Amino acid sequence: MPPPLYVVGAGAVGLHLAAHLSRVTPVTLVARGPRVARLAREGFDLSGAEQGHHLLPVVDIDEPLPAVADLLLAVKAIDLAPTLTQLTLGPQHTLGLCQTGLGIAALARAHAPSAPRVRIACWFGAGLPAPTVVRVSGVAALELAADEPAALHARDRWHKLLLAAGYNVRVAPSVAACEWRRSLLPLAVSGLCAAFGERNGAILDSPPLHALARELLQEARAVAAAEGVTLTDEDLERVFVSALNSRDSRGAMLQDLSRGEATEMPFLNLAVARMAARHGLFAPVNAVVAR
Repeated sequence: MPPPLYVVGAGAVGLHLAAHLSRVTPVTLVARGPRVARLAREGFDLSGAEQGHHLLPVVDIDEPLPAVADLLLAVKAIDLAPTLTQLTLGPQHTLGLCQTGLGIAALARAHAPSAPRVRIACWFGAGLPAPTVVRVSGVAALELAADEPAALHARDRWHKLLLAAGYNVRVAPSVAACEWRRSLLPLAVSGLCAAFGERNGAILDSPPLHALARELLQEARAVAAAEGVTLTDEDLERVFVSALNSRDSRGAMLQDLSRGEATEMPFLNLAVARMAARHGLFAPVNAVVAR
């Protein structure tokens, strides 16, 4: 009997995962504040490229978890540390880390050292235009990775579940490779477009921004190599294909800035600049964008 599955975080990514996985296994949503009662009462809808209404069990993050459970953590990277602190976790709680950014697995290890960790990269075109509505523009792929022997069984179990739920899923050779590949698009697009108040397509339409995006990626590639991760030309070019597919989207970082909220920059260009310094390298374009 597999452990019960909890999706922690009721944003666009968490609700999309919960909706799909609930087709093949029981899923409980973990939310906080007024969203708990509203989601339990009204459920939520997928709209746009996917349609459907979903009403799932919902619990508050302060409620105790079962002694054994699989947790897909779909909160934003900047919310991961306080979320892990709020949960009572042990070696029988396997963590699926769905955040975008670099250093996520290391952060989880620092806050929940005994819990096995699986890195989950989600290439989703999804937003939350209303509290109980997920607007889906497309879902390209998911990628799973685990480095610890204790997490490999969960990685393989989730791989089968996500395939059964209709996702295109692949397994990455390492957690680091998974993190770097998923981070390339926001590294090239998010900070630049947020700084100029532009939609994603600006890096395709503006030659200066396009050149800067390529410089950001080349710096990231050099730092990734120093970290033991090889990024291919195909990995880098995929960024511009993704930007084309999401050219009319306002990125999450731009939306965070417009609301006066903290952004995920510490896990993106700033992380590249800091890692570069540790390896005696210099990533000036990433450092300037971060600033």
